[in-house]
Amino acid sequence: MERKLKNIYTCYPGGKHKALTMSYDDGREEDRRLVAIFNKYGIKGTFNLNYGIQGTCGPNGKVPGIPMTEYKELYKGHEVACHTYTHPTIERCPLEQVVSQVMEDRKGLEKAVGYPVRGMAYPNGSYSEDIMKLLPSLGIKYSR
Repeated sequence: MERKLKNIYTCYPGGKHKALTMSYDDGREEDRRLVAIFNKYGIKGTFNLNYGIQGTCGPNGKVPGIPMTEYKELYKGHEVACHTYTHPTIERCPLEQVVSQVMEDRKGLEKAVGYPVRGMAYPNGSYSEDIMKLLPSLGIKYSR
């Protein structure tokens, strides 16, 4: 008689098999309303922020953003992740500048929120194979 092996499934916490991720960039003023909605309904989000241009965002920094002094309280219970220090199109940058952009952003964000920052969203969706290989050495565990 042939015996079939059972499949082993890796699950999320609580035995859940699927996850929905909510990820937002740039620390825009609209995050205040979004975080309030998330908190009301028990939804968790990741907010990818630029420590070097906090308080403003958008083209030429003309769009109001969340000031760094509010990061810890506003994003409490959610994840804060890197988005580089000043939001350059990093695929066009020398790797030394990518290192600086990621590390300065991480250091500033960790100081602001009080915990290790381990995720990152690529600014403008820009990345390269070399950047992907570099990020783990900078303490980045995942990127999108």
